[in-house]
Amino acid sequence: MNNSDAGTTMEQFAKMPIFVGLLIKITAQLLSHPMELIRVNIQANVIHINRISMKNMFQLMARHGLPGFYYGIVASSLRCTVHTFSTYTMFYTLKDNKYVLMFKPYNTTAVVGLTGFWGGLLATPFAKLAVIRQADLTRGSFQRRNYRNFWRGLKCMYMKGGLKYLFNGWKINSFTSTAVAMLYNPVRDQVYALTSWTQVIKEPWLSDLIIAALTGSIITLIMTPLDGLAILTLNESSQYHRSPYKLLCKKIIRKHGYQGFFFGWKPALIALVPHTILATFVYSILT
Repeated sequence: MNNSDAGTTMEQFAKMPIFVGLLIKITAQLLSHPMELIRVNIQANVIHINRISMKNMFQLMARHGLPGFYYGIVASSLRCTVHTFSTYTMFYTLKDNKYVLMFKPYNTTAVVGLTGFWGGLLATPFAKLAVIRQADLTRGSFQRRNYRNFWRGLKCMYMKGGLKYLFNGWKINSFTSTAVAMLYNPVRDQVYALTSWTQVIKEPWLSDLIIAALTGSIITLIMTPLDGLAILTLNESSQYHRSPYKLLCKKIIRKHGYQGFFFGWKPALIALVPHTILATFVYSILT
């Protein structure tokens, strides 16, 4: 799970060919993966380890050489691909649907919310696989799940608990995906109103970049607590011992206080940079 979509909006991507949108997201995924890897491990260990710093994570990743910075990149790219295709398909299906257009005044926010939910739901098994693979970096050699081959990983998870285990965490994964999609326009409108000084900038792309960066940053900070709960849920190894969200919250507060819900916000903000820049430039060129 990540908040790369917080750096853009579905309406913008709908104006691009699907392969362009997918290329942007995959490229951003490759550029931001080291920071996402740090964020996932920090949040996955929030109730088990006192605190993992970014410095410690860089040292751990460096021990494995270059591959250490791209631990779990295949599973993450697969999650990104499934999420992108499913949201695109749903958005194109609904945005011009005659029955949807009957609801007046027509508001694409509801459509965007449905696309986010659908994408988050279908991508859950792959998000789970990505989180498990990435979180193995901070586990001992005998504790790792070793889902290096993603097909074998999916098969192993299915054999462990069937579809119920594969989709464990679908509720919070779908909810976070929906929330990110629906928050963009309202937050962007507020940012635009508060940053009227950007309207005097002669370069439109620079103004768009500043607004997109601020919007994405605010959404990322808002979503960090939910992202942390999603990571903990998706990282669950046992189908028999699933912790309810209320219990997870109590464990986080008991271990770190309320600040524990915001562990991983720094790498999350840094990981947003490539996606925001790429989406802004490509959208400006195509339009």
